[in-house]
Amino acid sequence: MTYPSKDTDFLRRVALRRSLVLLALSCAAGLAGCSGTDTADTSSTNQNEAPPVAMPPPIIASHTYRCVGGDVIYVDFLKDERSINVRQGSSGPSARLTAPAPDSAYVGNDMTLTVSGKDIDVREPGKPSRKCTRA
Repeated sequence: MTYPSKDTDFLRRVALRRSLVLLALSCAAGLAGCSGTDTADTSSTNQNEAPPVAMPPPIIASHTYRCVGGDVIYVDFLKDERSINVRQGSSGPSARLTAPAPDSAYVGNDMTLTVSGKDIDVREPGKPSRKCTRA
């Protein structure tokens, strides 16, 4: 019966480690190839894709208005100074209104909203005009 010498054990361990390192490096190289960018011409495949959507302007001020009759309207003023988000009630849907020029009435979603200092005037078809004051 022969026993492996210490040198043979050592050489086997070194060879095993070397094999494992080479295997790990080849796997890493293979995975790195998967993450590379595709340089193929994709101009024809992108024709049906929509262009990226622009982010809406950030909110610069939010105010709550209490109207005659007890209604509450929430208005978010946007940084572009020509757009506002209006929500009627605490959980109602939000509507985007825009103004053709700064300091003019905001229009959209069958609503016209005019700002005058701390007051707003809301007009909707089939409803009487409402005066609201910032709460």
